Parts: sequence; C-alpha cells; structure tokens
Amino acid sequence: MNKLVNIFVGENDSGKTTILEALSMGLTGKINGASIISKLNVDWFNLNVRNQYIDEVKKGGKPELPSIDIEIFFEGLSVKDSHFQHYKGTNNSLIEDAVGVKLSIKFNDEYSETYKQLLKEKKIIDIPVELYKVEFSSFAQPEYYFTKTANKIVSIDTTKKDYGAVLSRFVSNSIANYLSEEDETNLRLAYRGNRKEFIESPVVAGLNSKLKEEYKFGNKEISLNLREGEIDDWKKEMSLSVDKIPFENAGFGTQNMIKSEMVFNQNIDVDFLILEEPENNLSYSNMSMLISKLSDNETKQIFISTHSSYVANKLGLNHIHLVSNMTTKPLTELPKEAYEFFVKLPGYNTLRVLLANKIILVEGPADELIVQRAYLDTYRKLPIDDGIDVMAVNGTSFKSYCELAKLIKKKIVIVTDNDGSLQEVQKRYGNYNDIVSLCVEEDETLNTLEPSVLKENKEAFDNFKDIIYRGNKDLNYEELCEFMLKNKTEWAMRVFLSEEKISYPSYIKKAIGADIDEK
Repeated sequence: MNKLVNIFVGENDSGKTTILEALSMGLTGKINGASIISKLNVDWFNLNVRNQYIDEVKKGGKPELPSIDIEIFFEGLSVKDSHFQHYKGTNNSLIEDAVGVKLSIKFNDEYSETYKQLLKEKKIIDIPVELYKVEFSSFAQPEYYFTKTANKIVSIDTTKKDYGAVLSRFVSNSIANYLSEEDETNLRLAYRGNRKEFIESPVVAGLNSKLKEEYKFGNKEISLNLREGEIDDWKKEMSLSVDKIPFENAGFGTQNMIKSEMVFNQNIDVDFLILEEPENNLSYSNMSMLISKLSDNETKQIFISTHSSYVANKLGLNHIHLVSNMTTKPLTELPKEAYEFFVKLPGYNTLRVLLANKIILVEGPADELIVQRAYLDTYRKLPIDDGIDVMAVNGTSFKSYCELAKLIKKKIVIVTDNDGSLQEVQKRYGNYNDIVSLCVEEDETLNTLEPSVLKENKEAFDNFKDIIYRGNKDLNYEELCEFMLKNKTEWAMRVFLSEEKISYPSYIKKAIGADIDEK
C-alpha cells in the first residue's frame, strides 16, 4: 500500500467496497458503526466457497465450515511503542515477523453438538452464521485480544445520507473547545428546565388525567413521562444546520463536502480516511475542490474506491490498485513503457479499458463509428446499451492497453489495420493471445478500413456512393476510395447517420461478435 493515497479501481462487484469494509472492520471491530457479529450474513462469504458448502450439505456430507480472515499489516511503526509492542509477531498467514492485527469470523466450537444435531435433522441449508463468532488478535499472540487499534479512522460513504461519526465528533469537539465548565453547567440546568416545563405543560397534564380515569392497575395510577437520562444527554440532542437547514435534510453533495471539510480542517487526529466513490453527487467544481484537498494531504493515509478516471488521474496513477478477478494489483506493476504511457496520457480516459464491462479498441474515429453502426445494424442497439465500450486509440498504443488488460486478466477486442502484412500484425500481439481477440482484414491488399469497406460494398457501389459522397462529380471506384482516405471521419459519420444500411467486412463482423455475449 502507498503511504498517503490508495485508489481502488475496478468494475462493479469487483470487490472495491469489500476491501474498504474489511479495512474498517479490522481497525475498529465494527461495520457501519455496528458490531460485526450483529451484521454478519452469509453473503460475506466467497460465493464459490458458499455454493460448495451448500452442495456438500445437500449430498449429506459434513463439509468443513468456512471462515473469513482479515489481516492488516502496519509499516513504519516502532515496536518500542508501548501500544504496538503487543502487535509484532508471526501470527499471520504469511508467517512473517510483522506488526499487525487479525480478525477472524469463524464457527464457534461451543455449538459443535448443536451443529451436528442440525445436520442430522437436515435443518442446515446454508452456512450457519448464527453459530459463528468474531475473534480479534494481534500478530504477536493468538490469545491477545483487542477491540481496536490506537489509530483513528473515519469512513465517508458518499452513497449514503447520514450524520456519521465525522459530524458527531465535530459537535463534540465544538462543545469541548468553546464552552467552559460553567457554560456546560448552565446548559444542563436549562435542558432539565425545558424537560420539566414540557412534563408540566397543560397538554401533558390533560393526557395523564385521561389515562388516570381510563386505566387502573390495582391501586396504581398510570401516567406518561419523559425517560430519565444522563446529565449530559443534551449533547446527544445537538445537531448541525447548514444555512439554517438541518444537516440531515441537506443534499448529498453538500453533506459529502462538509464531511470531507471536517476531516481535513477539524479532525487532525484522524489517521485513516476511507472514501467510497467521492465523485458521487458532487458537481464538477465541488469534486475538483475535494480532490484538491485530498491531493494536498500529508498526514492521513487515504483509501478511496472510485469509478472516475478524473479522480484517479488527479490523485496520481501511481496510487492506483486494480481490482479484478478477486485480485488486487498496483498499476505500477505494468512494464515501465506502458506505465509511463498512461501517466503521460492527456485527458481522463485512462481507465476506460478497466471500467468497461467489455471493451473494443479501434484505431481511430472512423473505425469507431463503423463498429458502432455495424453493431446497431446487427443488434438494433448501440454497444454501450450492452455495456460494451468502443474506444478509439492510436494504433501504436494498443500494446500499452494490452499490458493493462493482461495485468488484470481482462479480455479485450482489438480492431486494427493489417498495414500490408497480416503476419506482422499477428506476431505483434502474439504475447496477448490469452486476452486479445484480434480482428484484422485478411486481404493484405486492403491495408486499412476504407478499401475494406468499399470492396464489401462494391456490388452496391452507387448506393454506397450516394450515402457517403455529396459532391457534384461522378466519382469512380478508385476516386471514391481516395475521397474516403482523405475524409476518414466524414464518410464514416455519414454511414453512421444514414437511414440505409451498408455491408461490413468480415473482421468488423467478428469484432462485434468476438468475446461479446449476453446481448
């Protein structure tokens, strides 16, 4: 992990949120502010492991009960510290002498007989999480129990509208910092006075009078009252307003900006900040301000999940961890040439190949338009409607995208020219055969898109010419090909917008069918 910023990027359901939740659970012993055991459910377990367990139970077997282990390694900490000296040891899966903590969610052996009886009676149909327990330990010794580390952690889930620990801490700190003991005493008295005034109000008195007439429990009278609380219950009632609007009624964007502002400007004692999709519900300008604050951070270790190429680029591609196929890999594992390509790449489309459900890479705008229209003609919808991103990149950069796809084992489709040598093109991508579906014109005399498409429409030449050419001159076959080569985007756009269909080369047809299913 990086010392300051860590960005987790991946498709939906790739595991980004799981990583952040596991981090929070391991450091605090809680999830979303509640105890782990109270929130435990079978969906936390790996789906394959869970299904295997269910299948074995159905067959009458006695499968091994699965468990969940979360290990967090700390670096740069002095074991001489009185707190962390209890955390250094080899009680971890790597059997390394390191500083860290471990959380285990596993079957509670105290229920062994209960479990055996339930199996015998065929009442077990899924992982029996009701019989599980949560254990915390350090790397020093399995029996060393802890509830939380000395580090302070704040999680901001921008997908949820809530008050959260950040604002609660701000209210608490404000009271402690700006009120004297005398002020707090006066507020306690005022709060108790207001409660007394409420209880003695005519309305409450009338309510209790009716209860007295209607209900009797032996010789005892019944009345309604306010619960007796602690002396500082008034603090729990304090809330935050923004321009006189209660915080909980403010918009998502406003809430997220204020929470983040609190972390950086108020809670200087926070060590870890976890942000779930910071781009959610923020305008471009507000997101820019938030990213600027994150970039200037020098004291907190930040963990972010995002779908935004803008967020990833602004915070630095060297901080990215690619999450895919149940693995996490830093972008810095790319070969140096490929990594430098993405770092220098202008704009914010760097991560499209990662974030798209499926991707087709083409050489330029003309190829993109033709592939899009071919897909539309074939399936009556655009590729994006099926979660397929058609992305135009410079042909010389294909290999960099191949390296990125290879790193995360993501299959991609490449549509490219043969440049007069089919064998050379195939050789160029030979190292990526396991992830790349290469779509290229086999006729080497048709070295690029224009002559390939023109030849495919040779029998309907006049009709094709009417679609792409608006001039007065009656062009022949060679002249029309030259026009297409000199006006690549223009002729392709006319095809894309035309009400009439054209014919497509076989390699284009392969591209819209290769490794693309579930249409």
